Amino acid sequence: MSEQRKKRKTNSLIPVVIFLSLSVLLVLVICFVLSLTLLSTKEGGFFSAKKEKASEYASDEPIPVTYSQAEVDEMLVSARETGASEKETEIKEMIRAEAESKNPSLATILRRMYPEYMVYSGDGTFYFQELDENIPANPYARENFVTQENGYRFYEENGTRKSVLCIDVSSHQGAIDWPQVASSGVGAAMIRAGYRGYGSGKMVEDETALANIAGARANNIETGLYFFSQAVNEAEIDEEVDVLLQMAAEGGVNGPIAIDVEKLDDSSARGNALSKEDRTHLVEYFCEKITAAGYEPMIYGNAYSLFHMLDYSRIYRYKTWYAFYSDFMYFPYQVDSWQYSNTGSVPGIKGNVDLNVRFVP
Repeated sequence: MSEQRKKRKTNSLIPVVIFLSLSVLLVLVICFVLSLTLLSTKEGGFFSAKKEKASEYASDEPIPVTYSQAEVDEMLVSARETGASEKETEIKEMIRAEAESKNPSLATILRRMYPEYMVYSGDGTFYFQELDENIPANPYARENFVTQENGYRFYEENGTRKSVLCIDVSSHQGAIDWPQVASSGVGAAMIRAGYRGYGSGKMVEDETALANIAGARANNIETGLYFFSQAVNEAEIDEEVDVLLQMAAEGGVNGPIAIDVEKLDDSSARGNALSKEDRTHLVEYFCEKITAAGYEPMIYGNAYSLFHMLDYSRIYRYKTWYAFYSDFMYFPYQVDSWQYSNTGSVPGIKGNVDLNVRFVP
């Protein structure tokens, strides 16, 4: 082979060598870029470590960060474990704080642990009543209740009083000095009209009812009536309503007329035999008759009677008079009156008297 042919052959290989060299260089560049991208997807990687600094010079577009499914699953498990641990610690601290308080109450602990339920007790058992979002909620903020040195409690919003002090009385209080009661700041009163014997079923009118109605009305105190019911049928409700309406008309009652529903811890209490359905029907029947007579019906009870003895979802449209003796009102729904004490003291009344917050617009 001649020297000229060798030279031409060598020159013909140059483009091939250049092409191969460029190809290798391109592959190296691609690999380098891919390696940097891979590093940026890992916690603690190069771009992750320089992300904050790089953002000072980069555009507004965020630097994409991706995680594998395994990494996401691992983070979720860790988050759940951390959250569960924090919640457990919170609950333990709450229980400890309650246990260290004066006269610790298991009911208070349960109520704080289960805010989605109305927690109440009866028959030696705690009950959990699931809240009904269809019933108007309690709009009263705990911090807006103000208790005076004399034990009178009021509800205030932005410095404006939104309640009056209401008392409920019966023959147990004896003769009452109503002018002194009025001057002490009482704005409303519920007078017991009578009761039905829980064993015999006998109707008994309160011997002080008419005098109390007259005394309260004469001193410009809003006056309502209530009847302690042990009625077991509509005919007995009719009897109780008749007594109430007669007294209301005679005394010029201008407040609500209530049925008092309570459970008696006595095996002979005739009302205890009623089913929840039957008792709810009788209470509705009472309210309908009071409404038809032109008065505002009201239902008195504690959590046990309102939720366990009655179907509250059927009676909430009527005024609720709720009994709960505490420094705060534990009740999920709107109420008209809150009986917060049965050991109150009011000038003009001998002995203890029930005190109530009567909410006003």
